[in-house]
Amino acid sequence: MAGFVPVWFYGVMSLRLIAALEDLGITELIIGRRRHAFLQNESSWTWREQICGRPCVCYHFGSMTEGTTTPTMGSDIDTLRCDDSVNIMLGWPNWKHGKENLLMVKHVTCSPQHYRLQEIRPDLPLPLTFLVHEFGVRDADGIIYRSNRDVEVFTRQYAADNNMPYFNAGPSHSISEMYDIVYAYRCGTLPVECESWFTRPRHGNWPTHEMLQTARELSCFLIPDGHCDSEYSSLEWRVSPSLIERHLMLSMHLIHMQCYVTLKLLKKDIINPYLNGDGKLTSFHCKTALFYAREQLVPEMWTADRLFDCILYCLNLIRDWTISGHFPHYIMDEVNLFDGKLNSEQRDRLRTVLDIIMDTHLAPLAFVKTDDLGVRLLNNVYTVAIRDMKPRRAVHQEIMGFLSVYSNVCLATNILIMLKETADKTPDELCLYLHTLVSKIALHQVHRHGSEQALCRLDCMNRDYIIRHLQQHLASTAASICLQHGMHLGNKIWSCYSAGIDTDAASTRLKLASMLYCKGELQMAAVVLEDVERRYDNSVQAICGCKRMDPLLKKPRKIFTELLNEGNAAFLLKSKVAYCVRFLRQEVFCAPPILHFEMVRGVGDDIQHRVPSERVWMDWAVVDSRPFLHYLQYLTFRDLGLRHKQLQALISLRLCIKDGINQEQVFHPETASNLFAHCLEMEGRLNDALIMYQASQYLLPRNNAANLHLRRLVSLL
Repeated sequence: MAGFVPVWFYGVMSLRLIAALEDLGITELIIGRRRHAFLQNESSWTWREQICGRPCVCYHFGSMTEGTTTPTMGSDIDTLRCDDSVNIMLGWPNWKHGKENLLMVKHVTCSPQHYRLQEIRPDLPLPLTFLVHEFGVRDADGIIYRSNRDVEVFTRQYAADNNMPYFNAGPSHSISEMYDIVYAYRCGTLPVECESWFTRPRHGNWPTHEMLQTARELSCFLIPDGHCDSEYSSLEWRVSPSLIERHLMLSMHLIHMQCYVTLKLLKKDIINPYLNGDGKLTSFHCKTALFYAREQLVPEMWTADRLFDCILYCLNLIRDWTISGHFPHYIMDEVNLFDGKLNSEQRDRLRTVLDIIMDTHLAPLAFVKTDDLGVRLLNNVYTVAIRDMKPRRAVHQEIMGFLSVYSNVCLATNILIMLKETADKTPDELCLYLHTLVSKIALHQVHRHGSEQALCRLDCMNRDYIIRHLQQHLASTAASICLQHGMHLGNKIWSCYSAGIDTDAASTRLKLASMLYCKGELQMAAVVLEDVERRYDNSVQAICGCKRMDPLLKKPRKIFTELLNEGNAAFLLKSKVAYCVRFLRQEVFCAPPILHFEMVRGVGDDIQHRVPSERVWMDWAVVDSRPFLHYLQYLTFRDLGLRHKQLQALISLRLCIKDGINQEQVFHPETASNLFAHCLEMEGRLNDALIMYQASQYLLPRNNAANLHLRRLVSLL
């Protein structure tokens, strides 16, 4: 390297870089919470798929699950949906009767890491000789293979039919730019390409013998991604050892994570801009370099004061591979990660920028703009305050707030999709269905490998949460039947209400209060509402799982994030989030009459104008917790003759709609406006109510119960 630096320079700068990275949340606490949040969503999504009858296991991979990202790095969410209904055969002994069988075939045209999948009969261990679906392809030899285009075709068509965007990145096909979704099959046993990794000589102590044993038992996936230079790429499926790679990443220590994040920041702000679109270095390249460095460097190298040395070692590895032209995959070293990414000229440019970075002793880190890393590094050097730079505590609180909101939105969304299957059932059928489902879930267990203990714990936690939520709907549906026929509510109904009462701060209690109001138990309803109001202070964060709240864009309330300090063990803070209140049609007699209109909000051809996310819930009554709290208070206090409290509830409901701060916590504003307008009706202020219904109609012209209310109200004026 050119240029002289003092002996102490790397040590001091390593510590200052670590301080800057810790400012951005690259700490054990934040990394752990990132992992918890995304692994929890992985678990709840898997429960959703399996409860809905789809034999799938869902995975999150990449930066979000590893915890190796920063607030403005722009990392997307890598998701893999594994279809376990298909049996992947490495050989004929793996054939299974009655299953959809696909045989992995290493065709002469296949490059390392790629296979073709031959269609096999489900009744006999013999190849299929005729096409059974549109994605079977017969080659020149008459052999039928499975095309890898089915997901792409389906997603493109779905996006076109619903006027939605379509995004494609390699094997990922999605309708959202921030989500990379890959559909895959699971290999029953490890392919031969992975075997050399387990047996090759190693001079260090990583991976450990125990880690290798666990990795051998983990499965690989076959993802629909042909080789970039293959003439038959549409017939090829790529072997992906993503589970093994995640196992390795989760074994890393904090210093390794800090090294990797630094490599990614250099890649994003320094290396790829220098390449100027002429090829690119990816995060997976950086991760692979980290794997090799972790294996080759002695543990004594991985210390806080030697972070600069470790980063330079990784960069030097990448530079050496640019010279050889072969960037070896860590697990399948025959695979060249330069293929499809960088040609020889582009590798020369990459080598040039790497030389600059190394010869200047990582000086370009000072020019990294993402999350102000360069500014923070200089701030740590010169110890001067820099304006507009968020302090560490504020950054950490924002990250934890985002993670908490993201986890809760995903849980609420997955519960909503599970309830989609209830649409056409009668109340009695729904009670039986929910009771059977709860019993089935209680006995069901998601298949996990023994090494995934953290996921097993999350599976149990999510199972209990789902059961409690379904019990709450079971209680409300059964109570609705009883109220309709004037029957007594049995102990089982009260037990189900009690079991589901603590899923959040407000929604389940509000459903109980609503049932009590409809039953005429006004004093009891008032007691429950008083309890909800006490719990629903200004620090509660509203959560909407109806796709009206994007957790990647919606920032949580500042006062909510301030509760999420680094010593807070209750990560999800169920007592400080409030979900939307949902009434299925079968629960109609437990909902105030005004909400009955919300269950038939489609007028004329409105239903044809619903986007896919709305089709799940728009035939239900759905309202944000806070407006519903004050509406129920208004009704209850009116019937109790407590005029002062009734008017106070009306003022509070108005503030939910009119006050800017409160408006940000309302995700169904048209429904909240309809509730307020109905209160104005009951006050005798019909003209004001008409204006309020019109305001609601302005917010949502179609699929809005305000259209029905306007017709009704105009006839009264």
